[in-house]
Amino acid sequence: MENTSYIKLFRKLLNSPIFENEKALKIWIWCLLKATHREREQLVGQQIVKLKKGEFVFGRKQASEELKMTESTIYKYIKLLEKLQMISIKSNNKFSVVSIEKWEDYQIEELKSNNKVTTEEQQSNTNKNVKNIYLYLFNKYKAKIEKGKANERIRIISECKNCSDYSLLTEEEQDQLFMDLMSIDKRFK
Repeated sequence: MENTSYIKLFRKLLNSPIFENEKALKIWIWCLLKATHREREQLVGQQIVKLKKGEFVFGRKQASEELKMTESTIYKYIKLLEKLQMISIKSNNKFSVVSIEKWEDYQIEELKSNNKVTTEEQQSNTNKNVKNIYLYLFNKYKAKIEKGKANERIRIISECKNCSDYSLLTEEEQDQLFMDLMSIDKRFK
């Protein structure tokens, strides 16, 4: 299982009966972390088990080792999670497959949506920042050009090119800023 992915915990967990019991909470979070985030196959003994999103192969002995709890304690709380309809369990004589109920609803789909929104927001913020830098520089140096003498235009534009904000613009934006500053007063073209 990958250790680079993450799960989401909702604040409504604070109001859940699970939150009131540290062992139950520990086992619930362990279940969320064990569940696969994509469909995959897992070899269990000589058998290949097909796991869907939100499922994992469960054995009390392994859970006991990982959680540092007795098998009977784990069994008791796994049954509680099942009773609370937080998980469902399909068992045979060798192992069980635990399914996180509503996994798809709150772990996967919203993540895709959130990632898309976050990426779009970051791009939008980057574009706005560049636009803001461009406008800031244009307005600042436009005012200097309008106040200055005709022969100071080149010096003022050079001053603009040497400021730290100028380097944040792309080459195209730098060229556009130069052209815009040069064309402020058409008499000097």
